[in-house]
Amino acid sequence: MTDELKNQDNAVTDEEKKPETAEESTSNEDILKTLMEEKEKFYNNWLRAEAELDNYKKRVAREKEDFKKFALEGFIRDILTPVDYLEMAIAHTRESKNIDALIQGVEYTIKCMLDILKSYGVEQVTGIERFDPNFYEASSVEERDDLPEGTIIKELRKAYTIQGRLLRAGIVVVSKKAETKEEEINKENNSENIKEE
Repeated sequence: MTDELKNQDNAVTDEEKKPETAEESTSNEDILKTLMEEKEKFYNNWLRAEAELDNYKKRVAREKEDFKKFALEGFIRDILTPVDYLEMAIAHTRESKNIDALIQGVEYTIKCMLDILKSYGVEQVTGIERFDPNFYEASSVEERDDLPEGTIIKELRKAYTIQGRLLRAGIVVVSKKAETKEEEINKENNSENIKEE
């Protein structure tokens, strides 16, 4: 049995020692050449893809920069008309010394500006009589017996929304019920009790 194994080992070693035939040598060279060509092709494709990605990033950065520069172009063009109206109103008032004409011109300009803002989805918050913290900030409180508590007495700055979302909160003065003498005495007693503790 060992002789058989030795013979098999010798046969394997003999096969390894046999020189390659011309066909085997050519096919290995062809395989190597094909692999090198594929490697070169994949490498060139990778370089091309990397260059395209780099160019894409640069183009997107340029477009983003241009968008920042010119995004408001249409809005600014629209807003120039009310600016012209204000300038005309001031010039007309200087010539005629007519304050009523100035007021009328300014009112018209404000209406024009609000129409432009509305076309961009910006609207004034109107019709709210009671204080709503979603739209307003209270700058002060006035004691008033003639109004329910939380009524907006005066609007110091208007609130605006854009596409239904709050853009800027309004500032208002809000009513508060006047405290009675009894409530004032209770407050003073409560504050004195807190100080004593």
